[in-house]
Amino acid sequence: MRKLMVAVSAAALLAASSIAALAAEATGAITAIDPDAGTVTLADGNTYVLPAPEDAASLQVGQEVTITFEEGSDGSKMATEVVPAS
Repeated sequence: MRKLMVAVSAAALLAASSIAALAAEATGAITAIDPDAGTVTLADGNTYVLPAPEDAASLQVGQEVTITFEEGSDGSKMATEVVPAS
């Protein structure tokens, strides 16, 4: 029973660290917003797909934001959260 608990704990730890590794963050000033495409571009030149196209309406060019995102297999950056930078 103890070996089973150790194995389950190790598997849970590995799964949690794998999920955390998939998410990344970027902070910077917004240089462009494309409401039709539902994307925002930061000063570093990277473009992020917003979680919902209507999210673009709440953002402004020049605004400093932190974007939490996951990178797709095609290289796209899918934002999961966009918040004002602190």
